[in-house]
Parts: sequence; C-alpha cells; structure tokens
Amino acid sequence: MTDASESDRQELSRLLVETKSFQYSPDNPFQLASGASSPYYFDLKLLNGDPRGINAVAQILYDSVKKSGAKSIGGLAAGSISIATAVSQLSWFEHQKNPANPLVTSFFVRKEQKKHGTTKRIEGMIESPVVIVDDVVTSGMSALDATNAIREAGFECRCIMSIIFRGTAKQRRDIEESIRLEPIFYQDQLVEHFKEMRS
Repeated sequence: MTDASESDRQELSRLLVETKSFQYSPDNPFQLASGASSPYYFDLKLLNGDPRGINAVAQILYDSVKKSGAKSIGGLAAGSISIATAVSQLSWFEHQKNPANPLVTSFFVRKEQKKHGTTKRIEGMIESPVVIVDDVVTSGMSALDATNAIREAGFECRCIMSIIFRGTAKQRRDIEESIRLEPIFYQDQLVEHFKEMRS
C-alpha cells in the first residue's frame, strides 16, 4: 500500500464516492461487461476527470514515487495517461518550490506498436527506474503488459501503483511473482468507508 497520509487517503476516498467513481449497491447489483453481476462498480474516469480528484491522486502517488526513487511514471493506454501526466506536472510545481523534490517524467505504452511513423510502442519521456501506474487493478493483465513492454525496452520497473486493487488474494500473489504491487486502496477498504458514510 502507498504511504499516503491518513488525511490524504480519507479525502480521496470521499471524492471517490462523491464523484460516483465508486458505487456500492448490494441490493441492486451492477451488470458488468463480462455478463457477471457485482455489488461494486468503479468508473475512475469520473475521479480523474475531476480537478479535485486527479489532484488528490497525484499528491498521493507523487509522494510514493519519490520514495521509490523512480524517475518516470506511466502505463498502458488509456487508464494510466491522466494519472501519469498529473503526477509529472505536480513534480514540476513541487520542484519549483524545493529543488530537492525530483522531477518525474511521464509516458504511456500503446496496446499495439504503431504501424507508421516511428513505429514506437512507448510514447513520452521515459527514464529508468520506472513506476507502472493503472487506475484499477484486478488480474493485473494491463499493468503487467506495460511492465513487460518496458522491461523488454531495457528499462527497470520498480513496482505497479494503482488507485484501487479489486482482485483476489491469489491474483495479488500472481502479480507479485513478477513485480511489487502498491495500491492506494483495496476494494474492501472502500466498501467499509462507504458504509461508514451512509451510517
């Protein structure tokens, strides 16, 4: 889990509910694209599209990236792009306040290599070591795809960071056979917070 202060995490969990990025409805489950139903629904694009939400995410993740010693942040398009860009921009503001705060570049990994131009799969500014970021991690397939692409290109990956991990204990173990996982929240923590807010 990332080392965010409790007040930062409380503010972010509040915004997740307020922006309807996280919804919990055990009596009226949500129909998922897979055809299964779930009492939980995540739409992190709502959080990351809100200036308060993306700022809260960037504040927490920038602190974690600094502690990791990473110089770049990014992940598979498109869930990672707004997060990585916000963290990179925040690093510039923080560096202006105090040059001891490191600058962090951002990048993204295309799902497939471009067929034209420079035919790159990795876009943006990237420098080792790297942190992979995603909004929601379940099986970790997207984040691991980005991790493998970055490693194949010769860069060191320190860890995967995410806003939410909603997978099982086995899925987490499977991910961590390849790389460390550092979510801000586990799904169960948000459920408990949601129940507290409603009580």
